[in-house]
Amino acid sequence: MNNLSAFLKANSLTMGQAARTLGVDKSMISKVCSQTYHEWEQKEREVIKALQDKGYTKSISDQLTVDTNILVKTRSVSNFFALCDDLIDPESTLSSSLGMAIGTAERGKSHAARWYVSEHDAACYTLYVDGFSRVQLLRNVCQALAGIRPYHFGTCVATIAEVNRVNRHLLIIDEADKCPIHILEMLRGINESCQVPIMLVGEETLKGKIDAIPRLKSRIRKPVCVFEPLNPVDVSVYYAASCGVNLEPTVAENLFKRSRGGFRSLVNDSLALAKISRASGIPTITPAMLDKLTA
Repeated sequence: MNNLSAFLKANSLTMGQAARTLGVDKSMISKVCSQTYHEWEQKEREVIKALQDKGYTKSISDQLTVDTNILVKTRSVSNFFALCDDLIDPESTLSSSLGMAIGTAERGKSHAARWYVSEHDAACYTLYVDGFSRVQLLRNVCQALAGIRPYHFGTCVATIAEVNRVNRHLLIIDEADKCPIHILEMLRGINESCQVPIMLVGEETLKGKIDAIPRLKSRIRKPVCVFEPLNPVDVSVYYAASCGVNLEPTVAENLFKRSRGGFRSLVNDSLALAKISRASGIPTITPAMLDKLTA
């Protein structure tokens, strides 16, 4: 049976387009693609059949293709989602409602954050860009949260408070390790004054900044989520989900070593291997292909 991610790719459909075509929530499509939907295999068959009935009948070619828009539910990702769920839960306390997720580059933090937002309407994602002023950051937050970009700091704060008063939301601030202390202090103030939980995502230096300021450290929800390196099992799961390929254990181990536990390197290698596969006409990944990859 064709898997849904590959079927969408073969028919040039995004998850959003498929959802609109079938009149369903995008979150359902994304959960089926990531195999996190309850009884996802049955739902996958139903969705593919429904799309075929709508005229999308292209099948997956015999050549290896890669769908990078998938989520590998590693232990780190599961812990991140659990922390976000805890923060966004209306029944959860707003005391210590600053979450923190840290890890070195390439661990898949941003990918997990964006995926969580795609599945939860009450979560929004904002990337902090080095050099942003308080207003620039909050305007982007308001854009993600309410679809508007107020010009003034006070109006931004009022907008965040008003939206959150109706329904608790979660603000995810990515690359928060780049935030200067005064920005982190401002976010603490937003967290308290607007009663809105905030998830700070960044590299390990973020923890050092937070720990150095007691009034920030005391507001961090435990446990802190640490994104660990990928392991060979994660590599195998990624290739099965993104390419429909069951890797030999030695191949998975070698790809793991090449990635050094980094998600971005893993994705880049999969795209390169797909090109090698198409050139060779072999719809799988062999040890010989790895030799070409390292050449």
